[in-house]
Amino acid sequence: MATKAKKKVRKKKNNLLMIAVGFAVFLILSVIGGYFSLLYAGDRMIAENEQKLKDLKTEPTVIYDKNGEEMTSLIRQKNREYKPISEMPKILINAFLAVEDKRFFEHKGVDMIRIGGAIINDIKKGSLAEGGSTITQQLARNVFLTLDQTFWRKTKEMSIAIGLERRYSKDQILEMYLNRVYLGEGEFGVEDASNYYFGHSVSDERFTIAKAAMLAAIPKAPTTYSPFNNPEKAKLRRDTVIRLMYEQGIITESQKNEAQAEPLPTEPTEVAGASLKKGYRAFFDHMVEEAEVKYGVTEEELYRGGWQVYTTFDPKVQDAMIEEYANAKNFPKDGPKRGVESAMIVVDAKNGGIAGMMGGRNYAAKGFNYASDMKRQPGSSLKPLAVYAPAIDSDSKWGPNSSLSNKRQSFNGYEPRNYNNKYSDSVSMNRALIDSLNVPAVWLLNEIGVQTGIDYLQKFGIELAPEDRNLAIALGGLSKGTSPLKMAQAYTAFANGGIMSEAHTITKIENKSEGVVREYEGKQTEVLKPRAAWAVHTMLERAVQEGTGKAARISGRRVAGKTGTTQSIAGDSSVNKDAWFVGYTPEYVGAVWMGFDPEDKQHLMRQGSSLTAQMFSKVLAAGLKGVKASDFVRPDGVADQQQEEETAQPLQLAADLTLDNNQLKVVLSWIGGAPDYTYDVYRIKPNGERELIVAGWKDTTFIDTLDQPNEYRYVVVPRNARGEEQTPSPITPINSQSLENLIRAGEEQHEDGNTQEPNPDGTGSDNGDGTPQFPPNFGGGNGNQGTNGGQPGGQNPNGGQGNPGNQGTPGNAGEVPPDIANPGNGPSGSSNGNQQPTPPADGGQQPGNSTGTNGG
Repeated sequence: MATKAKKKVRKKKNNLLMIAVGFAVFLILSVIGGYFSLLYAGDRMIAENEQKLKDLKTEPTVIYDKNGEEMTSLIRQKNREYKPISEMPKILINAFLAVEDKRFFEHKGVDMIRIGGAIINDIKKGSLAEGGSTITQQLARNVFLTLDQTFWRKTKEMSIAIGLERRYSKDQILEMYLNRVYLGEGEFGVEDASNYYFGHSVSDERFTIAKAAMLAAIPKAPTTYSPFNNPEKAKLRRDTVIRLMYEQGIITESQKNEAQAEPLPTEPTEVAGASLKKGYRAFFDHMVEEAEVKYGVTEEELYRGGWQVYTTFDPKVQDAMIEEYANAKNFPKDGPKRGVESAMIVVDAKNGGIAGMMGGRNYAAKGFNYASDMKRQPGSSLKPLAVYAPAIDSDSKWGPNSSLSNKRQSFNGYEPRNYNNKYSDSVSMNRALIDSLNVPAVWLLNEIGVQTGIDYLQKFGIELAPEDRNLAIALGGLSKGTSPLKMAQAYTAFANGGIMSEAHTITKIENKSEGVVREYEGKQTEVLKPRAAWAVHTMLERAVQEGTGKAARISGRRVAGKTGTTQSIAGDSSVNKDAWFVGYTPEYVGAVWMGFDPEDKQHLMRQGSSLTAQMFSKVLAAGLKGVKASDFVRPDGVADQQQEEETAQPLQLAADLTLDNNQLKVVLSWIGGAPDYTYDVYRIKPNGERELIVAGWKDTTFIDTLDQPNEYRYVVVPRNARGEEQTPSPITPINSQSLENLIRAGEEQHEDGNTQEPNPDGTGSDNGDGTPQFPPNFGGGNGNQGTNGGQPGGQNPNGGQGNPGNQGTPGNAGEVPPDIANPGNGPSGSSNGNQQPTPPADGGQQPGNSTGTNGG
C-alpha cells in the first residue's frame, strides 16, 4: 500500500512539473512571439508611413468662424528650416539628452529602467504623472500616432520606437527628433524655435548654454514653459535643465552659475504660427485651451496641422469690441501709472456660443484673460441671480408685483442702505430691481433664506466660498467674486426661458486624414421654471427702459439687463472699485467689467456702470448692424405678466456742481415719477424767481451750464401723459461736495483735477459724447455693501495673482464695512438660520474687508 501511495505522489509531482515546464515554455514562446509581433507591427507602421519622416509639410490647421469663413490658419506660410545634426552645437544636443533621455545611447528605443522608475513614482504620487518615454518613443508618437489615449497606443509607440532603432542610427533619430519636437508658440524644431525666441540660428556664435537649456526645457509643457507666456515658470524649468547638465558633467559649476544668471528672451512683435487679426487673440487662446480640455486636441497637435476647427466666433461682434476698446473716451480717466482695466464677453443667447471676447485692454498672447480668469465682486448685477429669480422660482407667492419691505432696518446687526438713503414702508419687486434698491433685496433674501440663494447661485455656475453664507450675497458681496464669462453664461437663462447654456467656442473639430471627428454636445441646464425666467426678464427689460440700465438702450432693439458697482476700499464713498453691466438682446448676452487692477489711492475710478452699459450698447449696436431686430419670445404656456399700476413715487432731486473744460455745470438728476412722465426743469434765483430752463424733458438727468457762480436752487415739475402737472420735487440747493471731491482727488494725484461729469452709478464721468449722467449720490451710491475675505491686489498679467492689497486676515471671514453693519446694533447673529455678516468692533474699516457693493 505504501509503495502504491509513493508512486501516486511521484506521478502527481511529475504531472505538475510537466505543467510548469509547459507553461514556462508557453510563456517564453509568448514573450518571444510578442516581441517579434511588436517588431513586425513597428516595422510595418514605419514602412507604411515612412514618408512622414521625410516630409514635414502638412495641410494647415484652419480655424473657421460661425459663418464658415476662415478666421486664421495655424501653420506659418514659410518653409521650416531643417537643421542637419552636424550643424547643431553639441551643447544643444546634450541639453536635450540631459533632461529628456540621458540613457539615449544605451537603450534600443525603450528604456526599461526609466519606465520602471516612472511606474514607482506614479505609485508613490498616486497619479500617472511620469511618462517614461524615450526620445525615440517621442519621435514615434509625434510622427506616426493619432490622438487615441489608450494602452494600445503606448504599445504601438514602443513597437515603432524599437523599429526606428533597428532602421536608423542614433544620430539620425536625434536629427529627426530635434527637427520635429514642438517647442511652443507654433514652433517645431530647434532651428525655427531658436530664430523665433532668440532671433538667430542654433549654429550662431550667440547661441549659449542658457539658450540650449531654454529650448530643452519647453517640450515637457510647451504652453507652461514658454518664456513669453510664463517667464517665472520658464526660468525655473530652464535652470533645472542647467542643473541637470552640471550634475551629469556636461558643464562646469561656473558655467552653470553664468547660464542661470542669463536673462530670458523678450517677446517678439509678431505672433508665431497664426496670422491673427489684432484683437482676436483672447478668443483664439481660449479656443485653443478648450480644444485640449474638452476634445483632447493639444496645442501641439493643432499646430502640426491637418485640423479643421469650427467655432462660434462672430467677427462683426469682435470687430465692434476692438473699435470701442480702442477709444479711450469709453473708459474712465487713466491713473498716473496705469489705466482702468476692462473685459467683455458676448455669447449667443440661445446656445452659449462665444461670439467675441476682450481679455483686457492690452491683452497679451496667452496672458491673463480678464474675461474668463478674473474674479471680482459683481455688485448689484448678482441680484437677479441670488435673490429675485430664486424667490419667484421657489415659491409662487413671489412675483414682480409682490410688495417688499423698504424700511431702514437691521438684520441682526447687518444694516444695508439704499444708495439714495431714501426709504419707504414697501416697494414692489419690480421697482426694487428697476431702481436697484438694496434694502428690499436683502429683506427678500432673508425671507427666502440664504441657503436658497446659495443653491440657485450654484445652479447658475457662480462659485461661492464658505464665508459667503450671509445676506451680503444679495448685493453681490462675494468674498472672491466671479468673471464676465460666468455672469454672461448665467444670464442666458433669462433670455432662454430658464435654460442656461454653457459658454463655449468650438462646435466641431476634425482631422480627416486621421479619421477624427468630434462635435460639441450642447450642455444646457434648466435652472429656472419658464414662468420665473420670464418674470425676471420683464423686470430686467424695464431696468434698461427706465432704470439704472438706461445707458444700455439700443435704438430699435429690445434690451434687458442689470448694472452693478462695488465700492472702493481705497477711496471715499464716491469711488467705485468695480463697474459692471450684464445684459442681453434676443440674439446675444453680453457682460462688461471695468476697474483698476489693483486699486490704490492714486488709481481710483470715479465712474460707474453707465460706462459699462454704454460699452454694451455700442458694441451690440455695431455687432448686430444688418441683423433684423426681433422681440423676446415668451415661453410657451407662460401668461403675460400683468403689471400692477404703480403709484408714481415722489421725485427726489439732486443738483451736483461739477467742472467741465473750466466751465461750471450743475448736473440735475432725479428718481421717482412714472415711465410716461415728462419734466419741466426750473432754476430758482436767489430772489425766489423761477426761471424755466427746459420743458417737456423726457430723461431723468439734465445739465445746466452756469455763466457765472450763482447760488441757484432747482425744482423739477413732472407732467403725466395728458400734460397735467404732478407733484413737483423738493426745492434743492446746489451740492458742491462732488466737485470738491474731484479737486481733492486731483490734488492727491498731482493732476489738474478730474473734469469729468458724474454718471448714473455715483461717480463723475462725461462719456465722451456729451450724454448727461447722474451725480455721485445716485445710482451707484454709497451703500457700501460687501463681505470680506480680501481681494488680490492685482491680477498678474501672466496669469497669477498679484501682490495682496488689503487682503483679509484669517478669522475675519464674513466681516463687512461699517456702512452696512453698524456697530452697537446688537450682536451678529442669524436670521432664519442664516449666518450674518459680523460688524467691525470699532466702527472702522477692517483690514480683511474686501470691497463693498453699491446700488448700481
